Amino acid sequence: MRRLKSIIQFVLIIAALLLAIWSQSWLVIIIVFLVSALLWCPLSFPISRLRSLLSPLQYRIGEWVIAIVIAFIVFWFGQYFLFNFYTIRSTSMEPTLNVDELIVINKLAYGPAIKANNCKSYRRLNGYSQLRHGDVIAFYFPEADTAFVEHSKEDYYFIKRQYETTKSYNPLLDSKLKYNKVTDRKPFIKRVVALPGDTLKIEKGNIFINLKYLPSNEISINRYQVKSKLTNFVRDEILKNAIRSYRENGHQLVELQEKIVVDKGWSQYLTKVVDPLNRPSPYVFPFKRSYFWNASYLGPIIIPTKGKTVRLTLTNIPLYKRIIESYEGNELDIKDQTIYINKRNTKEYTFKMNYYWVAGDNKEHSFDSRFWGFVPENHIIGKVSKFAN
Repeated sequence: MRRLKSIIQFVLIIAALLLAIWSQSWLVIIIVFLVSALLWCPLSFPISRLRSLLSPLQYRIGEWVIAIVIAFIVFWFGQYFLFNFYTIRSTSMEPTLNVDELIVINKLAYGPAIKANNCKSYRRLNGYSQLRHGDVIAFYFPEADTAFVEHSKEDYYFIKRQYETTKSYNPLLDSKLKYNKVTDRKPFIKRVVALPGDTLKIEKGNIFINLKYLPSNEISINRYQVKSKLTNFVRDEILKNAIRSYRENGHQLVELQEKIVVDKGWSQYLTKVVDPLNRPSPYVFPFKRSYFWNASYLGPIIIPTKGKTVRLTLTNIPLYKRIIESYEGNELDIKDQTIYINKRNTKEYTFKMNYYWVAGDNKEHSFDSRFWGFVPENHIIGKVSKFAN
C-alpha cells in the first residue's frame, strides 16, 4: 500500500512539473513546488503539532482559508489557461449559435495567449490543434481599443465613420474616451473564413478562398426576395422555414439558410438580395470609396502573415494602416505623398503577427471583418463549442 502511494505521489509530481513547464508561469511553478513538497513530505506530525497549538475554532477557520485559497488558485488557473464560459448575446451566429446559448471557450485548443496586451512580447503556448477554416472562435473585438467612457456599448470608430461620411454630428463624439487593453475588450464570436496567406474574395455575398468556394457559405443565412409567381403551398413552405420574413418596398423578403434553399430546390422561387457591384460602402473595410467594395463584393485581398513583407503604396496603405499603428505599435505618417513609419521614409513593411478574417453565419445581422477588418492573433481567446448539444 505504501509503495502504491509513493508511485501515485511521484506521478502527480511529474505531471505537475510538466504542467508548470508548459505554462511558463513563475506563479504556477511556485505553486507546483509547494504542492510537490506537501505530497512528498510526511504531514502527520506537523498537522498534529499544529492542531495542538490551535483551538478547534482556529483550526477550522484555517482549514476554510486554505480551501478557499486552493479553490481560488484552481479557478484562476482554469480561467487563464484552460476554459471560459460565455453566453451568446447576439444573433450574428444563427443558426449555429443562438441568443442566450451557453458556450465553452477552449483555450487549450490553440494554446493560451501569454502577454496578449503587448504585441512585442506576446506568445502562445502549445495547443493540441491548429486553427482551421470554419472554426468558430472567440476573440477580443479589435476595434474596442478606443471606447466611450460612459457609453461602452457604442462603437467609437463606427460613429466616427458615420460622421466622416454624412457630416451628421453625434454628441457622443465629444464624450470622454478611454483606451482598453486587448484583454479588456468585449469578446466576439465568429467563424474563421480566411487564414494567414489566404487570398479572400467576396462575390454576390459568397466567400471564396484562394479562388475556391468556401463550404461554410452553405451554413450562412442569406436574404432572399420571394418571386411573385409561385403556388401558395410553396410560398407557405418557404415562410415556414424562414428565420425571419417581412415585407419591404412591396416585396416579400425572407432570411433563409443557404443549405435549405439548395436542398429543397427553391432557387427558382427566390432571388438572393445583395449589394450592387461597384457601389462602394463607406462602412465596409477599408472604408475607401476608391476600392468600390461593399458587404457583397469585396477583394481580392491577401490576409497578412507573420514575417511576410509587403510593399507599401498610397493605394494599399488603407488595408494595413490599422495593423501598423494599432495592432503592432508603430507611428505611421503620410506627408507629401510619402509614407513614414516611426519617422523613417519606408516603402515596405514586415508583419509581426498573423491575421485572420472572420464572418458571422447570419450575414444580414453580423458585424464582422467586412466592417472592421482583420483579427490579430494576439486577440484570439480560443475555440468555441456548445456547452451541451
